[in-house]
Amino acid sequence: MTVESLFDNYYQRATTPIRNTEFGREQRGSLDIRHVVEDDEFRQMTHKIILRDGVAWCVWREQEWGLAENSLDVTHFNDGIVSQLSLRHTGDEVTGLKMSLTRNEWLISDPDFRLPFIFGRSDMETWYRAKDFKMQLDRVRLAWDYVTKHTFPVRDYGIDKAKAEHTYKGVKYGIELDEGIRLKIFGDSTRNVEWRTELTADEVRSLFAYASDGSWIDGWDPVADLIDIR
Repeated sequence: MTVESLFDNYYQRATTPIRNTEFGREQRGSLDIRHVVEDDEFRQMTHKIILRDGVAWCVWREQEWGLAENSLDVTHFNDGIVSQLSLRHTGDEVTGLKMSLTRNEWLISDPDFRLPFIFGRSDMETWYRAKDFKMQLDRVRLAWDYVTKHTFPVRDYGIDKAKAEHTYKGVKYGIELDEGIRLKIFGDSTRNVEWRTELTADEVRSLFAYASDGSWIDGWDPVADLIDIR
């Protein structure tokens, strides 16, 4: 199923009268923008789903978890590659950060019908935690599969591999962790990914501003400028 079809199916479900949702749709130049606000009394989620010239462009989500904890997620689509930034925050203070990398064809419908999509598989997911006034790499995993629950942890509780290789369903990964995350992906979508392992407080504030002030709609470059090793 295409990403655009996933969006259509989600919006159709969200606009069903039995759902406790508010929704709307607007055309802003080349952008087709759909808004969905859902409140199930346990959590409130707001989605903005954007197509540009009829093609999946980005998705923004804000979620209230209760006890003043919230999350912001920005997902961008570019030439079959899906990049996602997730921020956990309390007020203006960011407490955690996650970066994810997957592909259009690996996205699937949410079985709980609450999200436009979930990751059926992913190439890499990384978690960062606040420490010493910085955001530092805490966990890394490769080759997550929602159906089989397969994953390959590179850094996790009790696991810390400086260098590793792994192959799953025809995709080969080679990764090194030093002052950066250096990932090589071989297969149908061969590419190199190099991400930083540490961000300063000012850089995290810049990411929070990007996810909060609407500038996310203009593209992924502000995130890449901060997270990619240059």
